[in-house]
Amino acid sequence: MSTEKPTIREKRSKRKIGLGGMIFVVLAFLALAPDLGLGLSLRHKSHTPERFSESWNDASQFLLSKDFDITKTPTTRVYHWEVTQLTISPDGLDRPMLLVNGMFPGPLIEANTGDQIVVHVTNNMVNGTTIHWHGIYQNGTNWMDGTMGVTQCAIPPGQSMTYNYTIPNQWGTYWWHAHAGSQYVDGILGPLIVHSPDEPHLEEYDEDIIMMLQDYYHTESGSLVTWYLSPASQGNEPVPDNGLINGRNSFNCSSDAQALFPTGNKCTNGAPLATFNFKTGLTYRIRLINTGAFADFQFSIDDHMLTVIEADGIDMQPVAVQRLPIHVAQRYSVLVKANQTVGNYYVRATMNTNCFDVPNPALDPLVKAVIHYEGAPVTQSFNSSDWTVSGMAPVCLDLALDMLHPYDAQPAPTADVSYLISFIFETGSNGINLAYVNGTSWSPLMTDATLFQSQKGITLFDTTQQIVVLNNTNVVELVLINYDNGAHPFHLHGHTFSVLGWGNGTYIPGATPLELTNPLRRDTVTIPQNGWTVVRFKNDNPGLWIFHCHIEWHMEAGMVIQFESLPEQIKKFQIPSEITAMCDANRAHDVFHVEKLLPAYGHDRHLFPTADEPIPDDDPIIDDLGDYYEEEYEVEELVAHRYDSKGNLQYKVKWLNFPNDHISWQTLEDVASAPDAI
Repeated sequence: MSTEKPTIREKRSKRKIGLGGMIFVVLAFLALAPDLGLGLSLRHKSHTPERFSESWNDASQFLLSKDFDITKTPTTRVYHWEVTQLTISPDGLDRPMLLVNGMFPGPLIEANTGDQIVVHVTNNMVNGTTIHWHGIYQNGTNWMDGTMGVTQCAIPPGQSMTYNYTIPNQWGTYWWHAHAGSQYVDGILGPLIVHSPDEPHLEEYDEDIIMMLQDYYHTESGSLVTWYLSPASQGNEPVPDNGLINGRNSFNCSSDAQALFPTGNKCTNGAPLATFNFKTGLTYRIRLINTGAFADFQFSIDDHMLTVIEADGIDMQPVAVQRLPIHVAQRYSVLVKANQTVGNYYVRATMNTNCFDVPNPALDPLVKAVIHYEGAPVTQSFNSSDWTVSGMAPVCLDLALDMLHPYDAQPAPTADVSYLISFIFETGSNGINLAYVNGTSWSPLMTDATLFQSQKGITLFDTTQQIVVLNNTNVVELVLINYDNGAHPFHLHGHTFSVLGWGNGTYIPGATPLELTNPLRRDTVTIPQNGWTVVRFKNDNPGLWIFHCHIEWHMEAGMVIQFESLPEQIKKFQIPSEITAMCDANRAHDVFHVEKLLPAYGHDRHLFPTADEPIPDDDPIIDDLGDYYEEEYEVEELVAHRYDSKGNLQYKVKWLNFPNDHISWQTLEDVASAPDAI
């Protein structure tokens, strides 16, 4: 007896669906899933929102102190963090957030090259969590990279982990964020700044400012992931409700009712904007970090030119622009001279809505902050004009490649090997739109990590783990092919890479021109829609390193690949026992409630892993598999059901004629193809 397996539908097609239809789909989904109000599976606490107060938002940490000693003498910097949930109002609307030490954004880490960073993290949530140090190489400490399912298991609720690493041979603008599920979208993020006396632009500015740009959702990210990875979304990403600069903005409370996901939460108009004080004659270094989930921003300051001097921790030859595009997870430093008439000027971070599939009527894509000159009236409402030339691109792209040249000129390294990495969205027969990288849609391991498996010498990984093995290769070339009609900001852990070129259409090796003299180096690059990008990196950092789209919804959909660098060296790693022990804790308890589990066959959403749940007598699966009881597929009983991390309905199968009354979890198609499934 043969069974037709679920088929993959045609290539994903981005589309602008009618707003009325979209609202109907959203409302219908929420009606069918009333339990998704807190997709994070967190307990509500009876905190009173501290409206517009500064207790959760420390504006002073975004102005770096002149008293910080920039030196080559290394030191150890120790931090104690507690991760909890708190209801706050960054833009005036109450919203449960996940906070480190009660702060949003979270605490600043400021260090020098060569410093040792020790961060004691205590998890007081009901879900597991991890912290990733975005852009830090972690050479020799791969297990401190903080990627759940790759370099560690989640820190269980009520338990702690100490991250301990040094930062040699790096300086610049970085950030840290949760790397478990979609938690950073809900607030677990903060700035990480590394100084060095060797920075070439160190004497060119008087003050040093951080501006963290973020798209912002009023609905908890777990619920949004659940909706996105369901037929209800039609493959359209959740569109933000607002945006923030350093955790601040104002929201028109009357717009909540028109949002894609109305909250009905308490809201107060007039929340303050972030304000930055300028003094005439000074030069300011502004460190821009896009900490969002989806939106590409166009950044500008009214009447003030921006001189780019850094991209993703790499010093750049100065280039002046009026506007600067910055995609998710990217960082830039710009110099701004306080040379205008004393007054107030708007900082503008405008989301490129051309890259959204659907509109959100609640969203004002213009996110503002205030530049306040000393001596000007103190106000947040004033006349200030944007640059007359709009410059908003119809697509999401990085700053033109020929504009950014590293200050420390280096030719492109010669590649020993080249890999073609392609990615696409495909909709399965279940109506769920998933991302595939070289044919694999990634799911995070919940009770193990690919690093730990590699250390044990395992070479056959789970089918959801697309892993490229890099043995003694010196330089790796990646030809990245985007078959999607949306752009994707890809980030490589543990490395910077040289960006040799990008474009639309077809890349022809040996014929398509590439920049080989002094190519841009960075760790996050935007792959054009229906286009290509070529990068190269040195295979000099042993470990398991993830390469993924940093649009959070796309990573949740599986747009991930891993590089197993120098596996023979990985086998020699001395990984602290406290880190591997967390996997044992995860196996023993339900410590991470995966947020993207979906309805199927009319069942309610389940958490994973879940206890055995008896199958109802009226379950459609009984009819679907009725024939198999009469065939010779060795199925004695379907014991229970659950959903796996892709939302696939699985059944716990008791097999006949198998040692020890073997019971295993199987998808419908696996049961249908037994005994090959076992």
